[in-house]
Amino acid sequence: MKVSREIKIGIIVITGIILLFWGINYLKGKDFFTSQKLVFAVYDRVDGLAPSNPVQVNGLKIGLVKSLYLLPDHSGRIVVSMHITHDVLIPKNSVAEIFGTDLLGSKAIRFVFGDSKDDVKNGDTLAAGIEKSLSQEVSAQVVPIKQKAENLLSSFDSVLAVVRDVFNESTKENLRKSFESISNSLTSIQNVAGNLDTVLRKEGKLKNIFDDVSSIMANIKNNNEKISSIISNFSAISDTLARANIALTLDNTRKTLEQTSSLFQKINKGEGTMGQLATNDSLYINLNATARDLDVLLKDFNENPKRYIGLSLISIGGKKKKTH
Repeated sequence: MKVSREIKIGIIVITGIILLFWGINYLKGKDFFTSQKLVFAVYDRVDGLAPSNPVQVNGLKIGLVKSLYLLPDHSGRIVVSMHITHDVLIPKNSVAEIFGTDLLGSKAIRFVFGDSKDDVKNGDTLAAGIEKSLSQEVSAQVVPIKQKAENLLSSFDSVLAVVRDVFNESTKENLRKSFESISNSLTSIQNVAGNLDTVLRKEGKLKNIFDDVSSIMANIKNNNEKISSIISNFSAISDTLARANIALTLDNTRKTLEQTSSLFQKINKGEGTMGQLATNDSLYINLNATARDLDVLLKDFNENPKRYIGLSLISIGGKKKKTH
């Protein structure tokens, strides 16, 4: 059967129309030759997202955005429908996150997998998320720095005000005098350092003192045996004193002192001969008179011995006659 030219042209036109329709729908995310699942996500805003934008998992394209429309509840939220490949297993608690694909503002959706064991099915709604844009990230980083800078400038203004109040003319004058005092102190320290250097030189006094100390230590070292002998003797004396009955000696001394004290108390009271002699004047006078009479008698005996010798002989002779 011979096909006419008109039929061939019609077949070509119909085929072109079919290919064009398929291409347009493919660009819109519809693929008639691949089984797909339709899933949804609800966003508060979808800046830059449009139909036919890709849907990815870790950079791998698994579908396209089908459509975007507002919820009829007057909340302003936007429903995004997505066609994804049917054989891709996605956990049910995954997040559909809008992110920027380039610096020009192009958007896409990527699935951030969860840990659920159940997979997303046709008609399910996923949790929505929006990645912060570059400007938002920069703003989030800059705002705290801006606040700190403002606080720092405010504090710096306060410090300048305090410094301005503190550094008045009187304070400046006091600071000038303080620096002069510091300069004088440094000069004094320098002089002291010079004197110390002079003292520490070979001809200084401190050198002589060190030499004397060294000589003393040398003498001690040379006389070490003598010093040891002295210490040994002192130890022997200490042992002798320790062995002596010092307690008995001290007790006898105490008793002697008590007896002496009692004797002096009796003398003070006039008891006994010593007490009468110390307190009674008559005894002293009698003793003094007796001493004078004895002295007169001795003088007379020396001057006239015959007087006393004769009397003695007569007395002796008379006694003899009397005895016969």
